[in-house]
Amino acid sequence: MSLRALRRRPVVAALALILPFLVPAAAQQAAAENVAPEPVAALPNPSFEELDGDRPAQWILDETRAQTLAVVDTARTGERAVEITNPSGQAIALRSTPVTTRPGATVTGSVWYRSVSGAAAWFYLEFWNAAGTRITERHVAPAPAADWTQTTVSATAPNGTVAATVLLYGSSTTTGVSLADDAALDPGYAPPDPGIGTQVQLFHDLDRVASMDQVGRVVHEAETTEQPLITPTEPWESDNVYVYGTAIVDDGVHKLWYHAYNREIGDYFTLYATSPDGRTWTKPSLGLVEYDGSTDNNIVGTMHSPTVIKDAADPDPDRRYKMLAFEYGPERGYTVYFSPDGLRWTPCDCNPVDDGADVANMFHDPNTGLYTVTWKQPHTDGRRAVFLSTSTDFETWTEPELIFEADERDQQQAVGNGLENAQVYGMPVVPYEGRYVGFPWMYSYAGAGEAGTAGDGPIDVQLAFSDDLRAWQRDDRRPVIPRGVPGSWDYGMVFTSSALIESGDELLLYYGAWNGWHGTTDRQAAVGLARWRRDGFASLVNGGDRPGTATTTPFVATGDELRLNAALDKRGSLRVEVLDENGVPIPGFGAGQARPIIGDRVDHLARWRVGVWADLEGRTVSLRFHLDGGDLYSYRQQDAG
Repeated sequence: MSLRALRRRPVVAALALILPFLVPAAAQQAAAENVAPEPVAALPNPSFEELDGDRPAQWILDETRAQTLAVVDTARTGERAVEITNPSGQAIALRSTPVTTRPGATVTGSVWYRSVSGAAAWFYLEFWNAAGTRITERHVAPAPAADWTQTTVSATAPNGTVAATVLLYGSSTTTGVSLADDAALDPGYAPPDPGIGTQVQLFHDLDRVASMDQVGRVVHEAETTEQPLITPTEPWESDNVYVYGTAIVDDGVHKLWYHAYNREIGDYFTLYATSPDGRTWTKPSLGLVEYDGSTDNNIVGTMHSPTVIKDAADPDPDRRYKMLAFEYGPERGYTVYFSPDGLRWTPCDCNPVDDGADVANMFHDPNTGLYTVTWKQPHTDGRRAVFLSTSTDFETWTEPELIFEADERDQQQAVGNGLENAQVYGMPVVPYEGRYVGFPWMYSYAGAGEAGTAGDGPIDVQLAFSDDLRAWQRDDRRPVIPRGVPGSWDYGMVFTSSALIESGDELLLYYGAWNGWHGTTDRQAAVGLARWRRDGFASLVNGGDRPGTATTTPFVATGDELRLNAALDKRGSLRVEVLDENGVPIPGFGAGQARPIIGDRVDHLARWRVGVWADLEGRTVSLRFHLDGGDLYSYRQQDAG
């Protein structure tokens, strides 16, 4: 079986080495110099109650500008506030201690102010990089207010951000006296828990990466089959078979519940196939559902968008397999079914469990123990979006909650490509290593399409990542299962299985592809296979022309050894340096003492000439990866053997 070559393009991430904030920035607009030394987790002394001499402690008054600042007892809360006098022709600047944040975080700053005379001090929210240089800012010029009034600024932290500050600034173009109290700075980000234990650490985001230099982050496309693995060969399949459905490995057998639309009778069939290896598939004769006067077929039902799980923990053997699907007709809505064998399905008396729309993807969440579904629901603007519901018994489901929709960036891209808008047709979600990976089906809506098609346009599969199923990160929006060229079997639309199969060192995701857009009626469909290496959805990467480093956030060391999933180039290498809680290399674990890792393995062992990982048990450490040509996919602590 030939495979399409993996195409990899880096998502540009912060390439700055994190340094203490000791070096003043070059001359910039509006008092952009002299950042305080070290970023902290929370804004200190927000109400100016603590003093350092006659100045508010942990705030910096710019010494190159006016010094007309006083601490006064005319406070909004507590005992103190600051009085900012902005002299004619001079500027004054009072800046907070920097607070740690990260790119993409929604950062909010606020302060309460009161005018005494003239113009009130302007209020800035500033973003800083690792070199101590201000990247950008947002500010407001508050209107004079005789009573205490709150002013607020929010912004998304740009790439390269490591910290944010708030600034009270009197411009040289204004004069006035104002009071300020009760400042606040919400970084929109909490430092990760250092207690990672033996959990695999992935690079689905950069939450646990403190800094990078000459290293980027890549989201990887899958390797896909050049030709389909399953094609329509039976009369009940018409000219289309596709994966609105589920593929699992059950007792060593690959099992697939897939879909076909029979054009002759105008109905959907849920079909069943098996494979010993996931590549060669058999459509067994099941004798269950009659088609054209015979049950010699692999039909198990007429459900739409069927997704299946095997629930080995259910004490009722007749509920061992569970399905959530959609039914058209008088009982239109989302429906659930139970089966002892995955073939003979009994509808629940509780049906329909929700009115909904017509696309659902369901899984049993090992993180929460809940049955969980991401399903299409009516949306306020008529565009397709993804909603979340959960259940403890598979019969009663929580009120659908909107968790994922096309955003402004998607809309701009769709319009830029000559289409009308962007929508999300569906999104299978799979739990993976304690987190969640989503495969949103991004629908670029091009108009009404042919009669009965409910709109036209292509559908692409992207990757999205989440810790909690509600907040999703999708920085790279390229398709990860690329559609083919016009005329190919997978040109028009791609849909994926609701389940990911972990097979040895590979991750397998079956998908259905159409050769035409949604709004055409003469399109055909077939089933293909997408593959990633284990932990292979994203990685840290270095091109090999200049060595780079990436440093993790602190964590507590445990276990006997440190393992890494990495693919190094032919002349590439990876060394692991271990730092203490102060960022200083630990004796025996320095970069010069680390043995180089070479080659391509999912379980490289980190070693040092002197140091032994088990000796670090209980210590707070960080890792500095020295990467020279290749990809680092994950790292984990574990006990030997």
